[in-house]
Amino acid sequence: MMAASRLPEIVAPAGNLEKLKMAVRFGADAVYFGGGGFNLRAQADNFTPDEIAKAVEFCAGHGARTVFLVNSFLHEAEIPAAREYIASIQRFPFDAVMVSDPGMLLLLRECGVTAAVHLSTQMSTLNHLAIRFWRGAGVSRIVLARETSLEEIRMIRDHCDAEIEVFVHGALCISYSGRCLLSRYLSGRDANRGDCSHPCRWHYTLVEEKRPGSHLEIAQYNPVASPGGRSVAGTEILSSKDLCLIGRIPDYVSAGVTAFKIEGRMKSLYYAAGTARVYRDAVRLAGTDEFTRRLPFWKEELDLVSHRPYTEDLFNEFGSGGFRDLPMVQKALFLGYAVSAGNGRTAGVKAFNPIRRGETVECIYPIEGDIRDATLHVERIVDGDGLDREMARPGETCRITFDRDVLAHGIFRRRLVDGTDR
Repeated sequence: MMAASRLPEIVAPAGNLEKLKMAVRFGADAVYFGGGGFNLRAQADNFTPDEIAKAVEFCAGHGARTVFLVNSFLHEAEIPAAREYIASIQRFPFDAVMVSDPGMLLLLRECGVTAAVHLSTQMSTLNHLAIRFWRGAGVSRIVLARETSLEEIRMIRDHCDAEIEVFVHGALCISYSGRCLLSRYLSGRDANRGDCSHPCRWHYTLVEEKRPGSHLEIAQYNPVASPGGRSVAGTEILSSKDLCLIGRIPDYVSAGVTAFKIEGRMKSLYYAAGTARVYRDAVRLAGTDEFTRRLPFWKEELDLVSHRPYTEDLFNEFGSGGFRDLPMVQKALFLGYAVSAGNGRTAGVKAFNPIRRGETVECIYPIEGDIRDATLHVERIVDGDGLDREMARPGETCRITFDRDVLAHGIFRRRLVDGTDR
């Protein structure tokens, strides 16, 4: 196993302040998030100036690093607004800022931002000469293009000492390094300015135009009820699988990767925390016999967050090949988390989905050497007015008593049967 001081970082997504805090508590060494503009998730909650200040303070107090995103591509007319925006966030002591556009890098320096600069995967960095160029421009960390193979990472490491970050988990874009015009063409929403409508995930069918009523079925999978109750069928002909490199962590650690990045600012608090804890544990045990013994547990945990079928072989690097169905996989429902723990078995729980008296739920915790997850029975639910309730509703915070002790920040979930909440 690598020395503790050299363990690669786990860099987790933070779509809002609540997700940021849980990702850090569950093992993230760094979090990345954006403010009100110029980042590539226009539909995320993003952070107000007050929330940015709270995020920086929280991370500093918990030993985690902050990476602030200004990684959209600038159009000429946006330069004055970008300069004004950077001036408004210049006072925050971020550990790093992430850019895609060289023009944004220039604006950051002109405005006096002194934080380290990380280069987004959007810039398609695939070789050590490109890294040398960016290092000369003042960039300290390169998020390699997702098209970079494991062997290429080894070769790059042999030629440079720059910090190298790679994506390890989450949604993939079918376009080259995520630069796509399909969304702008079909819906008027520009993916390169953070507003992708994800047409690659839309459901498509094929009809022969000269044969009215002749519907040619090319569905990858039959109609199924989605978690929201909508019946879906069709072919996601442009969609990719989700990335999951959990089984290859030792290979990437030995290749000299500085940091592992998890995609998912638009995803749930449960996703951010659950993936961070798994990959933190995997990196800690990389190169040991315990890694192999614990791998089935990690795989099961990652299967319990909502995802498309996983791949570790995006470009057939490892020879798996084959095009398969891509229906969403949802095997667990995120119920809520313990905002506070009281006397052993009772905790204040913020509900995101209904939690019912008498049901059995699972509770997951950060992995601190041992796995502390537990199965709990809900014995009593008391609302904010002190009244007993049959159910905690989404958005409510109730005092819930279980049949076993529960710790603060535990995350509750319910396993699903065939993707439905029965």
